[in-house]
Amino acid sequence: MRILYKYMPLRSSFFDDPLLRLTPPSELNDPFDSKPTQAGIEKKLKFFFDDQDEFEGPESDFRNIRTTYEGDLKNGLDQFGIISLTEDPYNLLMWSHYANEHRGLVISIVCDPSVFEYHDKFTEACGVSKTKPSRVSYSNMRPGQQMPDSTIYEYFEHNFYTHFAMTKGNDWIYEKEYRYLLRLTEADAAIVDINSANWISQQGDDIRITHIQEKTYKIEASCAEKRDILPWVLAISQGRSEISNVKLFKRLKPNSITGIYFGSRVSGDEILKAREGIEKSPLFGQSIRFHRSIESQDRFEINFEMLC
Repeated sequence: MRILYKYMPLRSSFFDDPLLRLTPPSELNDPFDSKPTQAGIEKKLKFFFDDQDEFEGPESDFRNIRTTYEGDLKNGLDQFGIISLTEDPYNLLMWSHYANEHRGLVISIVCDPSVFEYHDKFTEACGVSKTKPSRVSYSNMRPGQQMPDSTIYEYFEHNFYTHFAMTKGNDWIYEKEYRYLLRLTEADAAIVDINSANWISQQGDDIRITHIQEKTYKIEASCAEKRDILPWVLAISQGRSEISNVKLFKRLKPNSITGIYFGSRVSGDEILKAREGIEKSPLFGQSIRFHRSIESQDRFEINFEMLC
């Protein structure tokens, strides 16, 4: 049973509903992350088109098919979202960068198959999806000129996409990162800005809408049987500019969180409020242990004390 950790800011909404964001590659903080290089794409194109038998048909059809496939290779990972975890809850850089300068928290998660509930019928059949967290590899070279044969000489793109999604630059090695890689259609909820005053009244009983602040709302299916409707509602509403700033989330299942580690700058009142929210929410288990980080007086490091 592997325990991994998630750094995050202190968000009161998390203690009502334990949602983790599915971040698409275009919104990751590293512009190199999960971006297929042209060198890698050219290798894949060469295997499919230059190394195969002669194409039977007009030259224009061949060029169109090749151009379409090249676009698919460039943008295919945009259909997926990443949930990043780490094996290290003590890292001071990550506490500063991802946990709001020690004003946030870290949660410990039991990463077994019951962490999330999957409902997209294509997820298990999808060779790109990672429903168990996979370790990220680090390198000083971007994938492209040097890629494993398995990423090129396959008649699908499973290993190709996986290689780009799971390879980062050496500067990130301190993160000791693991990743879930899931289809965006697996989202359990979305946080959106609603631009149309009439949009809410136009939604039927299949969609549950919860106000967060100002024009920001949480959107989800009204029940488990309706969850496949959510991606369609979001896509159509975005296309009509009725909603914007869409962020997709996956919900942790009860008992998947084993511990919560508050930063050294989190106040006692904030900790108390968070604990009260968790105890009231049916979406959390009953065996969560609470900790607070303590700054060492001798070394540049932190330790954790358990809270009663």
